[in-house]
Amino acid sequence: MRDSVMRQVRRYRFDRNPLRRRSDRLESLALLVAVLLVLLSAWPAVAAGRQAYQGAESAGTGGRLQVDATLLADAPVSPTSFGAMSRGGPVDARWTMPSGQKHTGQVRAPALAKSGTTVRIWVDETGRPALPPPSALEVRITGVVTGLLVMLGAVSAVLIALAAFRWLVDRVRYRAWEDAWSLADERRRRRRS
Repeated sequence: MRDSVMRQVRRYRFDRNPLRRRSDRLESLALLVAVLLVLLSAWPAVAAGRQAYQGAESAGTGGRLQVDATLLADAPVSPTSFGAMSRGGPVDARWTMPSGQKHTGQVRAPALAKSGTTVRIWVDETGRPALPPPSALEVRITGVVTGLLVMLGAVSAVLIALAAFRWLVDRVRYRAWEDAWSLADERRRRRRS
């Protein structure tokens, strides 16, 4: 492993080797620029992750609040091959907002819940049932995943650009190699005649 790393370092280092072509030096420079761009992309990735984290954290409850809802019906029962089984699902319920405004609608009820059972639900400012706010773990995961995706995007863009540059340089090298062989073949033909 150490030998292969050293071989790559020797291949791309800047030196005054007379056998090194101009395209070799350009390729070394492109690799150096690619490494610097990947290292510099860490800053925007961290900034994007922090921004996503702070956005998710500041959304917090987002105007949502928890209220107690009283179920007006039993939790739905679904038939199975062995009989009937209660499953949680949407059930009609009634709840009161802190302002005293009464609301009715469908809420998710736990399995085996009976009519009259009280369940805690999240509602928005208008009193409609809403999703619960993200947990602290979900907020952290949002920030980390956003940062990793930005980093992955930057690294991918740099690697694609580096591959395209190497492809272009190789085409120039192959063309120069073909020209050199044609010139050598032409010289060989002149000597014979």
